[in-house]
Amino acid sequence: MQEVRGLIYFENKTVDDIKEVFDKFKLDNIKYSYFSSLSRHGKDIPSPGLFLTGDVKDTYSSKDIVGLLRKKIGLSTDLNGCDISIENEDTLKQIIKGNPAKNYIGIRINAPYNIENIYALATEIGEITSATDIFVRTVESDDNERPIICIDLITDEIFEKHKTEVEKLIISKNLSLGKYTYLSFI
Repeated sequence: MQEVRGLIYFENKTVDDIKEVFDKFKLDNIKYSYFSSLSRHGKDIPSPGLFLTGDVKDTYSSKDIVGLLRKKIGLSTDLNGCDISIENEDTLKQIIKGNPAKNYIGIRINAPYNIENIYALATEIGEITSATDIFVRTVESDDNERPIICIDLITDEIFEKHKTEVEKLIISKNLSLGKYTYLSFI
């Protein structure tokens, strides 16, 4: 088994459509949380979706998982509307695993970086935002084929209250801040 973490959203579907399918569908040891919309990389996306966390068979790729989930809900199996990291393709590390909360914030950090320093930074950001769950994962690569890192935070806090402090902290570590993803669980 290998770890998987991330999100997928489904165009032209409702939350009820998604719940109807995924309340009954189990993929290995993945747990689903639902959301009704998200803000990703500066764009508001009105599509609902799933936040995934758990384990899947070693034979799966992220593309396989996205294709399977999109097919299950009746959409094309294109690699659309997703941000999935999987252990056989990416670096994944749980920093803090705690109680569920209502908000997800994904903070991207551009290369170059030292992964051990990112783990420490994620802990600091988690303390600032009162995160109950902190996870670090590599995501897509930049133009120079270097992986971008994502710090996943799950918190009851509203990130905007802490955004300036978090950005100052990231910049103070001589890191290049990437884009954000925000969503609220339902």
